[in-house]
Amino acid sequence: MQINKTWVVIACISFNIGSISYAFVSNSMNNALKTLYIVFQISKDDQSFFAGALTSSSYVGAFFGSILTTFIKKYHTGILIADLCLFFGSSILILGNIYTFFIGRIIAGIGCGICAVCQPVFIRQISPTSMYSSMGGILSTVFSFGYFLTMLYGVWFPTTDNITSPDQLNQYFWRIYFFVGGIPSLIRIIVMKTVYNFQTPIFYIQNNQDDKALLVLQKIYQSSNYQQLLDDIREQSQTQNKKVDFGMTIKKYRKQFYFGLFLMFIFQFCGFNAVVQYSTQIFNNSKSQETAQFLSFLISVLKWILYSFAGTITLKYYGRRKPLLAGLSLMLIANFGIYLFSYLMNDDMIIVFIFAFVFANFSSTGPIVPVYMPEFVPQQLISYCYYTFWIYSIIILLIFPIAIKHLGMENCFLFFAVITLLGVLIFYKYGVETMNKTNQEIYQLFKKNVTDSLVQMIQ
Repeated sequence: MQINKTWVVIACISFNIGSISYAFVSNSMNNALKTLYIVFQISKDDQSFFAGALTSSSYVGAFFGSILTTFIKKYHTGILIADLCLFFGSSILILGNIYTFFIGRIIAGIGCGICAVCQPVFIRQISPTSMYSSMGGILSTVFSFGYFLTMLYGVWFPTTDNITSPDQLNQYFWRIYFFVGGIPSLIRIIVMKTVYNFQTPIFYIQNNQDDKALLVLQKIYQSSNYQQLLDDIREQSQTQNKKVDFGMTIKKYRKQFYFGLFLMFIFQFCGFNAVVQYSTQIFNNSKSQETAQFLSFLISVLKWILYSFAGTITLKYYGRRKPLLAGLSLMLIANFGIYLFSYLMNDDMIIVFIFAFVFANFSSTGPIVPVYMPEFVPQQLISYCYYTFWIYSIIILLIFPIAIKHLGMENCFLFFAVITLLGVLIFYKYGVETMNKTNQEIYQLFKKNVTDSLVQMIQ
């Protein structure tokens, strides 16, 4: 059976265009904090208020995403709803009112949550198994490109060092900055309603719409026996996606589910959000605003390059387990380095280890986990793993600025180092390689490798 690789690649790139908005909205506050302090006449202590608005509503979005993935299973529809939220939320940020700005962040956050749950599963079900590593890598590459654009725009953000009043600001620059973040989501709405207006083949087959499933399969494959292909997918969906009691699903796949929960915990508490979301603020504490913006831009360049490399070369040739283990180990060293040199008050070395952390994260957990998760966590349960991801993200974003103020950066990163060490040990013991393996093979690997001791530890 021959795959229409060109069609699959172009389609997956199109499906991921909205990830640019997702990345832009998620990271845009990093550049604009100082400007917003002046625009809305708020203090630095209120920054978690704005950051928490998006992250908290992302949890709500993940809940809606779980309904779409677990019960309705309309991933295409979920992506469109996410894009509507991202575009509308970005649009009302420009009104210049603190209340509409907050509402816009909430709406955009809902879009982020839905997108995070629906998009990886949609890509997983559209992509042939042999191409999933590369197609999943496109998601990481496009997302990192959105982050790069955010920080590139931030390089030209006007400095506010000598500004105290909103009247002294360029009122157009920051408005355009927030508005353009929603444009890619609008583009994806148009593309997915015109060119790629279909659900996944599994959805159609499960709903007895074989004619529509066949139309999609004819785009993906060149086959002389599409009926056999339909029968194979139907058999697969009956064994993997059949409607069963939720409690029975957790019982059968509990080892994979708990390992997914563990992975989400490590993803956040290794220090990822603290470094990425507050890198500009950390740099501002030791450097000028211009230098801080430039360093943040370098991080975005590094992210784009590493996400692209990990999303293509690493996933295709080195799998998941080895890169994740290597990345976690390097993040452990970086966290300890930030702790040590924060204690010694050596700002230059802090920046060196921040970049070491960024290198490790952007070449391992950042781009690989979103591809890794849908491979071993059943679709009925994956949204619940993302719930915990957003909960942990809320905790980090709300607590980290307060923790730095009262405990010092050295103690915060000592905590992250301890958690990362725990992650290295557990992943070394229980992490499995899923590259090019069927769901049944992965299930057997977890059944053999992940013992009940891990389940009891996480419970």
